[in-house]
Amino acid sequence: MNRQTCLAYLEQAHDVDVVVLGGGINGACLYDRLCRQGYRVVLLDRSDFAAGTSQASGMMVWGGLLYLKNLHLASVWSLSRERDRLLAQQAQWVKPASMRYVCSPGGRAQAFMHCGLWLYWLMGGGRRHTPRAESRFKEQALLQPGLATGSLLYEEAFLEQSDAGFVMRWLAPHQSPSHMALNYCEAQSAVYCAADKRWHMDLHDRLSGRSYQLRAAMVVNCTGIWSDRVNATFGIESPFRHVLSKGVYLGLPRHAEHQNSLFFDMGEHDDVITHVPWGPVALWGPTETAVASVEEGHTVTDDDVDFLLEHYARRYRQPLSRQDIVSVRCGIRPLVVHKDEKTDGVYPLDLSRRQEMVRDPHRPWISCYGGKMTDCMAMAHKVEKMLARSVQATGQKSAPAQVHTKPAELVDFPGLAQPVASATWCVENTMCCTLEDYLRRRTNISQWVHRAGLGKADVHAAAIKKAAFELAQGEQTRADAWFSAYT
Repeated sequence: MNRQTCLAYLEQAHDVDVVVLGGGINGACLYDRLCRQGYRVVLLDRSDFAAGTSQASGMMVWGGLLYLKNLHLASVWSLSRERDRLLAQQAQWVKPASMRYVCSPGGRAQAFMHCGLWLYWLMGGGRRHTPRAESRFKEQALLQPGLATGSLLYEEAFLEQSDAGFVMRWLAPHQSPSHMALNYCEAQSAVYCAADKRWHMDLHDRLSGRSYQLRAAMVVNCTGIWSDRVNATFGIESPFRHVLSKGVYLGLPRHAEHQNSLFFDMGEHDDVITHVPWGPVALWGPTETAVASVEEGHTVTDDDVDFLLEHYARRYRQPLSRQDIVSVRCGIRPLVVHKDEKTDGVYPLDLSRRQEMVRDPHRPWISCYGGKMTDCMAMAHKVEKMLARSVQATGQKSAPAQVHTKPAELVDFPGLAQPVASATWCVENTMCCTLEDYLRRRTNISQWVHRAGLGKADVHAAAIKKAAFELAQGEQTRADAWFSAYT
């Protein structure tokens, strides 16, 4: 997946079947499906792949347990089925994981929750391990005395590497003159020509400044939280819109006793707060805050951090301060509603996490709304069926992503027990273009090491300078500028 090679392909590929806008999980999974169905397809993202919501999840692939409280039974059934499809079909990428609901005084009654978990297990077709009660567990030693009156263990799934890495695995294998995925490349204009029934698009490579022209029989908007803005830019109307909810996680040092993901009642809105082990850290959160704009949703406030630290202190023996925080993850959930639906004052968790796909009645443009990491394959399947009614595949079928999975060249990074992919390998195989691409999305360095990988008092500065030098392919001046900007 070499970027220069893809740009060379783009110079020759003036006509394609489909352009996919957005390189998050939904766009990436759709891209994989269309490549395997033989469509000539180009995926474009104006930033890096997985640089939005798809890099800020809690790493869990779950069947929608919380939606039982609002009796969204269809959503629970569908998400449970999709979770198990991912476990079966993408076993290299998604692993079963035990989750522990901590029963506490004043929380949901243990017997009631146990019944709910059995219903959840049945709605999942009984495919996961049966839920069971455990009065004693390792993590109990970390909790406030008397907090846990017992626990209930059940099974979900967990991403094997990271959410951004999960996205890259759908994209990386499919690169040819017929299949191209490009980051830092955007559609500056798109005009539909009724005469040849194709979109005429002007593309701009944001790194080189070069322009390209492309014609496509169909455009699919998979830009997630930006989908409403993209539709407005190109004059597309839709019966749906997104309501945005900000979710913040803190990456905290992980205790040796912390083996299973822990779920606690929040005490409000029937919501829960989770503590999820992920490598050397554990993710604590998330918040659930309705926001009016993407910009507001990407801002972590003091109130967000205080809220999470306060809830941590209520449950754990050893409270933490800001200095203990290893990393912060902030993402925005795109929740689909009808464009005229009133949502003021509605708690975001009470809104459905459903998917919606709609085709413009006048032009070949499909807009995708909602969805989760768990049901990415379902969305791809539905969009491909919608697209196939009017667009014929004219390319060569690509093999499934797992067939092309190429082992990474691994190197050590100070402060991490696990080796990571080398910067040079990432440039050559994953279109890694910046230090943030490498430290945040191609590896987990910035999430697992204090101060975005620099370490306390910049003790790892030399290692990051070395990565910058490799990313700049030996141009010292450029590497120094990148390092300065990153710090």
